[in-house]
Amino acid sequence: MPAESATVEIPATAVPPAGTQDGSGRRTGAAPPARGHGLGRALLTTAAATVLPGSGHLLLHRRRTGSLIVAAFLLLVGAAVAVALTVGRSRLLALALSTRVLLGITIGCVAVGLLWIAVIVRTYLIARPRPVGTGRRVLGAVSVAMLCVIVAAPLGFAADLAESQRTMVNTLFPTGATTGPGGTAGTDVPLPPRINILLFGSDAGSDRTGTRSDSMMVASVDTITSRAVVFGLPRNIEQAPFPPGSAMAAKFPDGFFDPSAPLSGDYLLNAEYTYGTDHPELAPAGPTTDPGLNLLMSSVGEMLGLPINYYTKIDMAGFAAIIDAVGGVTIDVGPVPLPIGGVLPDGTHVAPSGYVPAGVQHLDGNQALWYARSRRDSDDYSRMSRQRCLIHTVLEQKSATDLLTHFQAVAAATANSVSTNIPQSFLPSLAALAGDVQNLHLDSVAFDPSLPDPHQPDGWFDPSHPDFGYIRQIVASALTGTPLTSNPPQPTSTATPQATPSAGGTTAGTTTAVVPLADSCTSATPHGPAATPP
Repeated sequence: MPAESATVEIPATAVPPAGTQDGSGRRTGAAPPARGHGLGRALLTTAAATVLPGSGHLLLHRRRTGSLIVAAFLLLVGAAVAVALTVGRSRLLALALSTRVLLGITIGCVAVGLLWIAVIVRTYLIARPRPVGTGRRVLGAVSVAMLCVIVAAPLGFAADLAESQRTMVNTLFPTGATTGPGGTAGTDVPLPPRINILLFGSDAGSDRTGTRSDSMMVASVDTITSRAVVFGLPRNIEQAPFPPGSAMAAKFPDGFFDPSAPLSGDYLLNAEYTYGTDHPELAPAGPTTDPGLNLLMSSVGEMLGLPINYYTKIDMAGFAAIIDAVGGVTIDVGPVPLPIGGVLPDGTHVAPSGYVPAGVQHLDGNQALWYARSRRDSDDYSRMSRQRCLIHTVLEQKSATDLLTHFQAVAAATANSVSTNIPQSFLPSLAALAGDVQNLHLDSVAFDPSLPDPHQPDGWFDPSHPDFGYIRQIVASALTGTPLTSNPPQPTSTATPQATPSAGGTTAGTTTAVVPLADSCTSATPHGPAATPP
């Protein structure tokens, strides 16, 4: 009888099914996790990683890696928000002018962008289905590339903006030893207690020979109290002095004047720049490499009794471009239109090419330029007042946000039209000072015939016969905030002041020449005949 085949029955529980746990709790025979549920699911997961880096890893059950990426991203965002909320506006403006901070922002934006893109690509590689056809593979690659561009574009723009700002700062503001006190490269240094800056508008142009000072002001800034006084200087001041012992003082012991040509315009204050350029051997060696500027700065410093180590020069065309770059300016032009042009370089009057309309107007760059320099139907003193008014209005209306919003245009206009020797090391502190609008106080003094002068026969300042000792007294009084004690004579019956005195008048034998800079906007009216448009 044949032997029966023996069969051994194995209990079902003897072989654990795939993916179950044995008695020790360990998973045996576990199937690998699915690599996604189609291309659409993979792209949605990748899109989540684009919005919140690391979230895609969490959706794919890569919890450890995903948690680290999400935590790092949220920490970075939280730090940026904390800085924006806790750091004051003035400090942010200061940081925006630090080349080291700008370099850090550039590198940081590039690094964050590359890491973010790497997370996006890695998420897709993990989530994509396999196998996949050529068409779906191309579709996936294109979709991921677009997600990467969404991340790269804003970070790339921010990096480019920071680098452009850093380039402009390096181009415009020097770092070498010829910049005057505080010119140490690579370090941010505190400002001295007071800084005096010559603001110099150049009238160089295709229709002119050489360069003359179209407008001159000195801004004296108390860096401790945030009070600044702007001294307006007429370009027709005669017999401007030079520092004792200088070559120019030896050549012109009685000031910048030629007795053989007493009516020549070549010896007014606005001609000193050209004279220094033409005679560099007579100009001081510093503080700049420009002999014309050095001569003008030394003369103005001697006139005001202030050490002037810094300047900012802007040409007129560049000024118009800067106003255009920030979107124009709204200002009260006054009761009468102002002619555009109408005076040739030799002083001949011709028909204006147009007019700046009267009343409150939003001016573009060219209109703002002619608001500041028009003199066909007015005079230099009205123009000086309008220039101070324009400075006040721009400072009042244009914030750091405006500059950043239009930064590329501002940078291009500034680089081509502005020069200065203010060192980079001063910029963060100056920016913080300028950004503190609540504490910034701007005053002005105009050395024009609206200023009482007890030493003149008619009682008013005379640019053709200035008393420089009195000018220095006015400056000292303005900076200390103490009125001068004097007994100015009453104007004679033939004296006709060309404007209502902006000096605050005289009371009880005292004179104060200081008025808020904003007051220039209420006195910026023509002294000559009204302009009548055709």
